[in-house]
Amino acid sequence: MLRFIKFNLLLLLLPLALIGQDAPITHTLTLPEVISLALDRNLLLQRSGIQVQLRENEVESEKADFKPNLTASAGISTRYAADGRDPVWDDGSFTDSASGSLNSSVTLYRGDEQKASLEQAMSSLEASRKDLDRSQQQILFQSVARYLEAILNLKAIDIQTEELATRLENLERIDFDYQNEIRILADVQRQKALVADSERRVAAANRAYENSLYLLKDLLLLPPRDEVVLDLDDSDWLEPENIGEPSIQESLARVFERPDLLAQQFRLTAAEQNIRIAESGKKLTLSANAGLRTSYSSRSPIGNFGEQYFKNSPDISGGLSVSVPIFDRRRTETSIVRARLQQDQEELDLQDLEQVAETDLRLAMLNFNTAKLQLKASQEQLSSAEIALEAEQARYDAGAATLLDVTTLQSTRLDAAVSVEESRFDLFVNRLDIAFQDGTIESFLLNQLNTNIPGLE
Repeated sequence: MLRFIKFNLLLLLLPLALIGQDAPITHTLTLPEVISLALDRNLLLQRSGIQVQLRENEVESEKADFKPNLTASAGISTRYAADGRDPVWDDGSFTDSASGSLNSSVTLYRGDEQKASLEQAMSSLEASRKDLDRSQQQILFQSVARYLEAILNLKAIDIQTEELATRLENLERIDFDYQNEIRILADVQRQKALVADSERRVAAANRAYENSLYLLKDLLLLPPRDEVVLDLDDSDWLEPENIGEPSIQESLARVFERPDLLAQQFRLTAAEQNIRIAESGKKLTLSANAGLRTSYSSRSPIGNFGEQYFKNSPDISGGLSVSVPIFDRRRTETSIVRARLQQDQEELDLQDLEQVAETDLRLAMLNFNTAKLQLKASQEQLSSAEIALEAEQARYDAGAATLLDVTTLQSTRLDAAVSVEESRFDLFVNRLDIAFQDGTIESFLLNQLNTNIPGLE
């Protein structure tokens, strides 16, 4: 009985708990809106932005090393003591004292270490800024690719659903003919198998579409429970005739100005400055310092607090100090060797990046040209399959062709229709990939979409 009461109480409280949860939101997204959301919300870009801020902080810290410091200190104390001849509890007394000081120092020369450290920090800052630019380009490519992937999966659902409806209609007709002893049972079973195959394809297309939406929401940092509706009404930019032809020569000339390559060049410069920093360990260091000190003691006979602290006790000091390294157990030598090895590593990374960048660009060009040929072939295949299917259907209705002949052409037409859609999207994505590889993806999207996109310059 008690368990029954608890169960009913849980049923009563469950709606109240659900009321407190945020209701799912429906987002109707065009491609420019997807791009704007990605640039504003993506976590990778936010992390890259924080890295830039950290590098800016390092530059300010290095600049501060060129300035003198200033330290102020003050203190007061009370001491209870005797003169040493009688016990403290017989002849003790209180002594008040105060002290204060101002100290300043500045490094005048440290073997170029300060200048090299500042230049290293500035180079690292520029590298982080270029990394941020490349991260933005990467997010642009991913957001457009995932959006188009979802659109393609949605179109695949439409094609597969249409094919399922056609096969269901044919099944109904064949079953009617079978009941009237015009068709044989094998024809009915064969058509049922085709219907089942279409149902499987529709289910797979729906799963692929939902999966692509989850990936898109993850990129845009949208709650997984939210609904996303894709708006492709204004999609002239996707038409093959509106996709501009790239120039391999212009792209090859631009590829080495790509943000990630520039970032690596700045990292190489930072490594060169690190060698200067290490070599500074062999050179002398020159510093200047100055100080102002004063004090007061109640035991002093030379005056009261004001006279002692502000008039009689203050003293000013200043000086220069030079330090010369003589023997540091080869620490400077090993630091120089390590810095040069790091420079060699950065040079190899730059060479590797340049090699990969040109290779990826040429592969993108190859994929784009292949996509054009595939689109043309798919369109021709679809056109021929539709004409052949229409003729074969007429022959089948007249009893001059078998059901297998018709279903074979139906499958061919279906595959061709899917292939046309895939080729159209592949053509745009591969053209986008060329712009991504040569570092011009922002201008390509702005020109292609012909609209203002917040966050994209």
